Amino acid sequence: MKDKKKIIIGSIILVVILAVVAFIASLSFAAPLENDVRVAENSELTYYIDVTYDGKDGEAVASSDSATAQVYSDYIYVEDKIPDGLIFNGFVETENGTIGAIKRSDGSYCSGYVEGGVAGLSYDEDTRTVSFRVKNLQAGCQLTVGIKTMTPSLGDQVRMDFYNTAYGREGSLTVKSNTVHVFMGRESVATYNVSYQYEGTVPDGAPEAPSSSVYAAGTTVGVSAPVEVEGYKFSGWSTSTPGVIVTDGSFVMPASEVVFVGSFEEDDTPTHEVSYSIEGTAPEGYIAPKTKSYPVGSDVKLDSLEVGDVINGYRFLGWTTTDVSLPEVQEGEDIIFTMPEKAVQLVGEFERISYTVSYQFQGSVLPPNADSLLPSSEEYYPGDEVTTAPFPDEPDGYKFLGWYQADSFTMPEEDVVIYGEWALQTGTFAPTISKEIANPQESYQSGDVVTFNITVTNTADFTITDVMLEEMTEGCQFIAGNGYTVMNNQYVTIESIAAHQSVTVSAQYTAGDDVVKNVTNVVELVGALADNNYSLDTSQTYRAEVDFTVANISLKITKINTDDEVLTGAEFTMYQDRNLQQVVAKGLTFEGLAPNTTYYLEETKAPTGYQLLGTVLEINVDGNGGITISGYEVSSDSGVNRVSIINQKINILPNTGGIGIVPYIVVGLLLVIGGVVCCIKMIRKRGDGDEKRNS
Repeated sequence: MKDKKKIIIGSIILVVILAVVAFIASLSFAAPLENDVRVAENSELTYYIDVTYDGKDGEAVASSDSATAQVYSDYIYVEDKIPDGLIFNGFVETENGTIGAIKRSDGSYCSGYVEGGVAGLSYDEDTRTVSFRVKNLQAGCQLTVGIKTMTPSLGDQVRMDFYNTAYGREGSLTVKSNTVHVFMGRESVATYNVSYQYEGTVPDGAPEAPSSSVYAAGTTVGVSAPVEVEGYKFSGWSTSTPGVIVTDGSFVMPASEVVFVGSFEEDDTPTHEVSYSIEGTAPEGYIAPKTKSYPVGSDVKLDSLEVGDVINGYRFLGWTTTDVSLPEVQEGEDIIFTMPEKAVQLVGEFERISYTVSYQFQGSVLPPNADSLLPSSEEYYPGDEVTTAPFPDEPDGYKFLGWYQADSFTMPEEDVVIYGEWALQTGTFAPTISKEIANPQESYQSGDVVTFNITVTNTADFTITDVMLEEMTEGCQFIAGNGYTVMNNQYVTIESIAAHQSVTVSAQYTAGDDVVKNVTNVVELVGALADNNYSLDTSQTYRAEVDFTVANISLKITKINTDDEVLTGAEFTMYQDRNLQQVVAKGLTFEGLAPNTTYYLEETKAPTGYQLLGTVLEINVDGNGGITISGYEVSSDSGVNRVSIINQKINILPNTGGIGIVPYIVVGLLLVIGGVVCCIKMIRKRGDGDEKRNS
């Protein structure tokens, strides 16, 4: 709530708008007339006074046709003198007999009312003046009062004109409405002007002088009502126009212009202040009436609430003062006292209203001591959070079915009665419920459907009926099947289960795009019935649950050479076990990997011209979908893991210490041996030749 001192009272402007409409006899609504139009003799003529209030509050919200500010009027006094010639015929009432304040933009009701309702609308036959008081009109709201009249007969007159202007006053501020004009008789006729003007000093807060009007000679014209300005006396309207005699506030229009003048003089009667304050806590939004000054001996009417009025959960207890005696009045009557020769301080008080929460049993089945089982009534304030009383103890042979109220609720501005009901009970029954996954997997990828089988078994020796299951896990839903009815995604009803028989209900879950999501699917049996006054044993919880994992984890391998060039033609095999017996998949991309699992990766085909990777890589998947490989840098993004693995080219020249030197050593040895053998043969051959020659 904003501090009351922050409300910008100085910006308040009162606007009273007068509109004239005519009743069409065959219709039940009023059709608006434009200004300066002719109306029929002896016909219904209704005009509306629209009272609006303008201002800006402490939140800088300015009222408009579509906005209301948190600024509220004090009393607005509205007066409207009915034009001479028109016959007062009552006030327009709504269907329920009330007068309502409405927003101008959408027609919905908002704060503000005519004090006393329709009974607060007054008509003074002597002065021909309608008057009423508006209270607590919110800035930006409009309150409408309709006044019904009848037009007279023209008789021997050729034309009659009707001008209407209303006045509104709040405190020392008085404003007048626009002036609306209609006429009877001829459109073209000689008319003469009636005008009003002030003489001398015009005090602040005085309304504009009445607007000029024109009338045909011989027309009876009513003089505008006297002006009221707080702290001043008004002389009244008078004229020196020859031949004009004002009698009972009216005169006969001459064939000449008529000018009325009026003046103000300060009221020298001593004045004292009447102020208001609230003792204790005031309801949110309530502002005490403003301090006002009143002449000694004048009547002071208390400008505020009546005893018993309720505002935002608080009841008004009334005003008290030690400065003057306040009269005792009947409900609805004004409190009026005579202003003494001293200031008067009025103190008001509110009490916060509490409401009762009570309990009652209903139905034809009641335990013998039912009244003693009812919880005690409790008092709460509107807006309090109320927790419903626990279930009463259950006498032998009776079952309490529950309170027909939520376990907790917000206390409204009224008493609340909570009802409960009993049933006879011969005994109890307790079915069992179990659940399993029909298509179990280590984990499920996006789009995979997990199917559940929920089995309910009737352990009793009799049939149970109306068994209701509730799917408690978001995203899981029941699917149609035999022996049960799917009410919606979350509820299933099994019409009946025979003694010691079972019914299986199916449900499913579609895996999403989560990198890793551990899901516990829970189904609960929430109700069941049986004949012969047997009831479900509510001391137990009938719940079945099963866990599964959604995982969207993948590993993508890129083969490169030592120059970071991408290679093709490679293939890896991923295994579940260290012994490389349980194959998971083959290729360069591996999807559907499970979290918190270790896999083993072996290169089983190398790119052409490159050596196979000679080691088995250990692939460690963590619980968040990330992968680590010893000796390699793995990037991870939303469950997609990428790693680059280098392949070495096959060597053409031998590598020192490698297998490539052996063939060359063997060839070299063979060449050496072959050379030695050739040399020996040549030597032997030469020796044989020498021997032959010598012989």
